[in-house]
Amino acid sequence: MSTRAHTHSATLLTFATIVSCILNAFLMIYVWEHSSFSAKQQTARPHNFEYVHPPLEVPAPFSPSTMVMQQPDTEYAISNDRKWATVVPPMLGFIRLGPEGTPFSIAMFHQLHCVNGIRFAYRGARDGLFKTPEALAKSFGHANHCFDILRHGLLCKADTTLARTSAGNATVVRHCEANQVQVREYVTSNQAFWEGVAFPKDEHTESVESWES
Repeated sequence: MSTRAHTHSATLLTFATIVSCILNAFLMIYVWEHSSFSAKQQTARPHNFEYVHPPLEVPAPFSPSTMVMQQPDTEYAISNDRKWATVVPPMLGFIRLGPEGTPFSIAMFHQLHCVNGIRFAYRGARDGLFKTPEALAKSFGHANHCFDILRHGLLCKADTTLARTSAGNATVVRHCEANQVQVREYVTSNQAFWEGVAFPKDEHTESVESWES
């Protein structure tokens, strides 16, 4: 190979290396900026953010957590209506999203509401709290709906935490996907943001206007 050809090949190789380095640098910057933007967008996303398709989950980051529970939990006695009323935030934990404040329920609070509904149906039947057959039928109708909600939720999450098989008192440690305290804080913040703002006039209006009553 002549000296001229060798010099030309070396120049092309050097040029190709420089171009490759520049392209890789731009690619790294692109990936970093977009991943950073996604994280920032998630942490700073306002309650009235615009979306093309309705979000499938609460648009906020929640840290995983661990819950330690004692069984049986005497704090939540079947007959303690006041204590059970605290498992769900005000307005059943519903939130509003988007420019017009479209209402959404959060699965966790819907499921807790259902657990409480089943508890009350059981307690009412056990303690004779229902004064009419209609009241009993209404409560049991809600409980039947709730069994489906809970079955779907349990199958969807498919919690694989191992539970001891021994009888009697036991301590159970569960690893949770989201910190429930943070989820409650988000609900409180969201409801405060939309306080006093009328609901959008659409098919959801009838079912949600009673939240604040």
